[in-house]
Amino acid sequence: MIRALRRYLNAALIGFIVTFVVYLFVRFDSDKIVLGIVISLIGAAGALALYIFLDRKLGGGEPDLYDKDGNLVDRNGKILKAKSQL
Repeated sequence: MIRALRRYLNAALIGFIVTFVVYLFVRFDSDKIVLGIVISLIGAAGALALYIFLDRKLGGGEPDLYDKDGNLVDRNGKILKAKSQL
């Protein structure tokens, strides 16, 4: 249910943003709006690059996964170490 809500909220957010940008084009000078959008996209790309760099540099590996019996498993569910070996 949360996944469906997230999709609906994302769609609503996209609709809001598109409507707001259309409003800005109607209300103000289009050259300044395009410049603002370009600057925002450059800032977003820079923030994304910094986030990816820091995530790879400082982020740990994948977290350990355990099944319901307490066995260490991989992503496919294959047991890597039984609970008795941990």
